[in-house]
Amino acid sequence: ASSLGGIVIVEKTQISDQYFLAVQKLVVLELGMVLLPVANQGEASQLITQLVSFYVREQSKDHSSNPFLRKRCSRLAEPSVFRTVQQIPGVGKTKALLLLQQFGSIHRLCNASVEELELVVGQTTAQQIYTF
Repeated sequence: ASSLGGIVIVEKTQISDQYFLAVQKLVVLELGMVLLPVANQGEASQLITQLVSFYVREQSKDHSSNPFLRKRCSRLAEPSVFRTVQQIPGVGKTKALLLLQQFGSIHRLCNASVEELELVVGQTTAQQIYTF
């Protein structure tokens, strides 16, 4: 990925199809960039997410290259874990992030005592999480 000069994502539709060859020639041959055709915006979003995840994994192999990656838990990069924690009553994005940073995994979160949870999210939410 580091050797790429850039990436261009193009949504291929009936309208854009007539210009695709010209865009492909410009992007690939003249600019030396990678052209990635996608079917829709959802596919583009998934592609970008995968590229970012790959880049973060590659960069995290050498922790000295990025000080922000040293403390990062690899499970936090997994969107499904983050979304799952958000399904707990009383837990939104901010609390889910705090809980994952503190406990590191859903398994450790599920086995946490009310007292341990209170230190992170307060008494009311801690009780909701523990009950759930």
